[in-house]
Formats: sequence, structure tokens, C-alpha cells
Amino acid sequence: MTQIATGSKLPTAVRLGYIPYTPEHENICSIGRPAELDLSKILPGKKVVIVAAPGAFTPTCTERHIPPYVADYEKLKSRGIDDIFIATTDNPFVQAAWGKALGNKGQLKFVSDPKGAFSAQLGLADLKGDDYVPARTFRYALVVDNGTVKYVGVEKNGSLEHSTLDAVLKFLKA
Repeated sequence: MTQIATGSKLPTAVRLGYIPYTPEHENICSIGRPAELDLSKILPGKKVVIVAAPGAFTPTCTERHIPPYVADYEKLKSRGIDDIFIATTDNPFVQAAWGKALGNKGQLKFVSDPKGAFSAQLGLADLKGDDYVPARTFRYALVVDNGTVKYVGVEKNGSLEHSTLDAVLKFLKA
């Protein structure tokens, strides 16, 4: 499939799951129940950032890619971003634990993209996967305004420059 481009409408007929953060489940081993994230209800009238990573708890994603989003999410909020989603093909329980391990207390939604279905619709997934995971998302970031994609930052060959918090903030300043 062709990679989604700026000006495109983000597909919304897809199931994403996440576990809402609650203080009573703050401990990494205490996790609530999954909920479905309905993009068709979330996107209208909102500006969101969607960041995808190949896997929760993987080295680059955990050490360098996602931590700045958690630590400095207020920088995105100050530029008019309503919601921030961190997506992988991992299940919602793994995503919730990963978010907590990175210090997230509900500021971002760590979502599950089952089998990479959402990212595949964007042309941003490897559905062949590997020996451990049947499908993986590419490492990417999107800025979506009222359902329309305004920024697409996709990493190639292990780079980490187009999907970072700094790259998204630079775009939002322009």
C-alpha cells in the first residue's frame, strides 16, 4: 500500500485498544480493563499526534524515541495538541505497562494497533513481522488536524530524526 501523505484523511474504521490510566492502577503490575479507542469520535475538531514504535520495551523506542514525549508532552499541548497516542502492535496490557514504566500517568494514551491493521492502512507497517511478533509498525509520527494528516515523519534504516518529539515540535512551529 502507498504511504499516507499530508492532506489525506486519516482512516477511522479501525480498532485500536488501550487501557485508561487510573491512580488505583498506578503500579506497573496492576492494570485495568482494555477499552476501544474510536478515532471517528476522537478526531473531529481536534488536533492529535500519533507516534508509532516497532515495539514496547524495545531498546531505541524505550531509551530514546518515546521518553521525550512522556517527559515533555506539555510542549505539544502548548502548541494546540489535544491528544497524544503512542502505538505499537503489542497488546493493551503491554502498552499500559510500558507507558507506566516510562512515567506516563495518563498524559498520553499508549494504544494497541492489533496486527498492525491501522498502520497497514497508512502504508506504515511490516505485516511479515519476525520470529517474535507477527506484525510491526514502522517508526513514525503523524500530526492530524480534524481528521486530516498535516505531518508525516517516517524513519528509514534505523534513523531517529523524523518521528521524534523535536521533529514534531519543529513542524508545529512552522
